[in-house]
Amino acid sequence: MHLHFLDFVAIGVYFASLFVIGIYFSKRQTSTETYFLAERKMPAFLVGISVVATLVSTNTYLATPGETIKHGIGFFSLTLAYIFVIPTVNRFVIPLLMRLPVTSVYEYVEKRFSPGTRTLAASIFILTRLIWIGLIVYTASLATTSMTGWSMPLVICAIGISTAYYTTIGGIGAVIWTDFLQFALLMGGAVFIPLYVAWQTGAGPLAWWDVFSKAGHTTVPVFSLDPLVRITVVGMILESFVWNICTHGADQVAAQRYLTTSSAEAAKRSVWTFSIFNVGLIALLMLCGVSLFYFKFHQANIPMQEINSWVASKADTILPEFIATQLPSGIAGLLLAALLAAAMSSLSSGMNSISTVLMRDFVQRFGFGKSYSELTLARVFSCITGACGIVTAIWITQFMRSKDWNLVDLMERVNHLFVAPLGALFFAGIFFRRVGSLAVIVGFVMGALTSFAISFGREIFGTSQSISFMWILPASFLVSMIVAYIAGFFFPPPSQKQLEGMSLRPLPEELAMNTQPSTSSRTEST
Repeated sequence: MHLHFLDFVAIGVYFASLFVIGIYFSKRQTSTETYFLAERKMPAFLVGISVVATLVSTNTYLATPGETIKHGIGFFSLTLAYIFVIPTVNRFVIPLLMRLPVTSVYEYVEKRFSPGTRTLAASIFILTRLIWIGLIVYTASLATTSMTGWSMPLVICAIGISTAYYTTIGGIGAVIWTDFLQFALLMGGAVFIPLYVAWQTGAGPLAWWDVFSKAGHTTVPVFSLDPLVRITVVGMILESFVWNICTHGADQVAAQRYLTTSSAEAAKRSVWTFSIFNVGLIALLMLCGVSLFYFKFHQANIPMQEINSWVASKADTILPEFIATQLPSGIAGLLLAALLAAAMSSLSSGMNSISTVLMRDFVQRFGFGKSYSELTLARVFSCITGACGIVTAIWITQFMRSKDWNLVDLMERVNHLFVAPLGALFFAGIFFRRVGSLAVIVGFVMGALTSFAISFGREIFGTSQSISFMWILPASFLVSMIVAYIAGFFFPPPSQKQLEGMSLRPLPEELAMNTQPSTSSRTEST
């Protein structure tokens, strides 16, 4: 891609806007409460949009059209899960989250279980999100490099350093407002691409769908007992449901945004905003994939029986290639900015959330760094997180050279190892009143082992084919919950104090009277 003057102007305006927002909010940072929670005054609509921009990273923005082009519309089945996600999150997660005076969601884990369980949960979150940051930066850099020919390590460093700047100085307020700007770019790009394809080819969605259907991409199995079947409707609904409830309940990146709202009702409105706009964006990205499939078919002018194998070999690069070679000057720059925006919104959120967890769950909790300003330490941690993300992205670049995964496989198998076990740790605390610290840790470990066995079964056991990625989250969540529940009958139960306001129901009176907080379950002031 040869960038023209208007492309550089578009990209320059985008980056300048980020820096202006960061500088504006830097003047408001007077405490860690402002830096991490924006004084709990953020509008519900803005928070919901921020959650979308955060969770829909470059991985999703590129992977969804690529997945559609290569494998069809099956991935879209995950949007049906929101029928169940919204009531679950708003009924169980948001009320508990908003009534606790916490900054980090892992403070709940200590109140409900033990200090050691909180340390485990916070550490796993940091590890998981560092991997996530690396994946995001890698994907954005891969797309940018394929479009421009620029050095990949150079692009990785540019994305990491620029994001670290406005995130470090502006705090969560800057992150949420830049998320809004970045979401506007994401939506604009997802709308423009199908319109441009329609204008270039003279054909609309009905013609696209006809070609897509003849290629065999519109048929999705509803359910299969064969775990090797890559995608089914039921499997994707289960996968999406588990991912959403675990992310909204046990992941600081999402939960922290809801904590910036003023009340539980406002947070619930944010969940509705997130769900509606997230489904809309995924639908548009799927439409991008269908339109680009038609565009390639129209452009190549080859027989239908050959189009699938020809397109599938480069499905993940078709979108950035289209932006680089087909779009007019200025528009191409805006779409490149949209790809960068998808990465930077997630990266900034990850940096701020990891900094929050490091401060609340380690520094303030254990009294480290007392000779330094807490706000200064929070900013230092944001910078360090950005540097770690850069290093992780470079490592992933080397790792992917030895794999035949597409971006969806990479995202699902590597990024989701601990999502469900960590989420199960929270839901076991909410629903299972007999489960104490040791029992929930045993459940977490067994769930994590299940994730690894499914994600890397082919490599670990030498099988010819991997179990479908869509079973990683449901299986590991179910194993974690079942094992924690059973273990609750063999390990010490929690005390009555640990259940007050932390669980749906208290322990039976006769059991609570005989329960003494053990070393593993004794709470500690945060």
